[in-house]
Amino acid sequence: MTKQKLTKRVVESAPVPETGEGRIWDSEIAGFCLRIYPGTETRQGHAAKPVRRMFAIKYRVRGIQRWLTLGEHGDGPDKLTADRARKEAASVVVDARRGIDPGEARRRIEGLTVKGLVELYLEKGPDDKPTKRDSSWAMDRTNLERHVVPLLGKMALDTLTRDHITGMIRSITAGKTAKDVKTKLRGRSIVKGGAGIADRTYSTLRATFNWAIDKGHFAGPNPCAKVERKLRPAVERFLSEAQAQDLIAALDALEADATISERQGAVYRLLLLTGARRNEIAGLRWTEVDFDRRRLVLPPSRTKAGGRTGDRRISLNDMAFGILQRLYKTRGRSQFVFPATKGDNGYATSESKIWRDKVLPKAKLEGVRIHDLRHSFASFALADGASLPMIGKALGHANSRATERYAHLSDDPVRALAERIGERFSPKA
Repeated sequence: MTKQKLTKRVVESAPVPETGEGRIWDSEIAGFCLRIYPGTETRQGHAAKPVRRMFAIKYRVRGIQRWLTLGEHGDGPDKLTADRARKEAASVVVDARRGIDPGEARRRIEGLTVKGLVELYLEKGPDDKPTKRDSSWAMDRTNLERHVVPLLGKMALDTLTRDHITGMIRSITAGKTAKDVKTKLRGRSIVKGGAGIADRTYSTLRATFNWAIDKGHFAGPNPCAKVERKLRPAVERFLSEAQAQDLIAALDALEADATISERQGAVYRLLLLTGARRNEIAGLRWTEVDFDRRRLVLPPSRTKAGGRTGDRRISLNDMAFGILQRLYKTRGRSQFVFPATKGDNGYATSESKIWRDKVLPKAKLEGVRIHDLRHSFASFALADGASLPMIGKALGHANSRATERYAHLSDDPVRALAERIGERFSPKA
């Protein structure tokens, strides 16, 4: 842990981390620190973000640990010099010793509402969670803006209770926030309700409050904590070998009569053959296909685990490798393996509709989801004797807990072995 007196020279010369957050703790005032966040380069449609140096203090009041962001380093009217930040930090320590929470007092003066917190989280959160994917942030924005804000947006944070959170979950489940939103010229965003959306929205809001507490924007406790929910049983389906063969035969037939193209059918074949997630295949770029080593190499920004596991490497068996070789011969100018039919920059996003309207009826696999192809890959691997750690590595899981859902499948090959042994001693007809 780095400790030194936070002076103007120390603050301005503090090293900037490549990712995440750097901290320097003051050597004189306990809990007083400088938090350094790296900037970002200019991206299409987004301006570059400068390096940020924030003064903060961690303190304990009435037995509870708190964080309070004091402000950003600088000389402007809305910035803090090192000397001024030191005085504010010392004042926080004195108040905390008296049982006064200065952070709570500040938040009450500001009157931060749930809507204000949502806006703050969506603005500042990406800097604090650099490994979280853009698609995950887009989902968070939808959950918060389309469901939380309409129901709780006007409420002050310190008036929110578990009963309000429970009511929110009940309302979303009942579809009270569902609507058809016009987003742009000929654009629509169909906002759905239901138990699944309610559960994901609750989890997003809980994470939002945890972030706010950690960053000192809210004194807590988290109103989403200890909320009793009706847990939904995990819905997982695994294709049998015969069903998988039926799926392949259905894709062959649909391609043969030009109901779907070979490129459209290849998406589902690769999902079954690799165990990859839908967007990992649908959004595949040619630069991510390593033909020499017969594998896919996806950067952290394209994987669910993000930077926790580095690049995701997906091995290609002969069948999957052959599919990509054939597609490469007919590639166009697009960087994507499965380019959109309209436009030059995007990738196809119609796999769900094609799956629902064409593939499932032909294969007679009612109720099977595209994601179940990933589960089926794991099921076949386990039946062939692969260990759970090996399956987790193949599926790109960040921890073993995600793979443990397949543990019960290990009974199937064991049972088959027992049956074969039993047949040795059964009476012969």
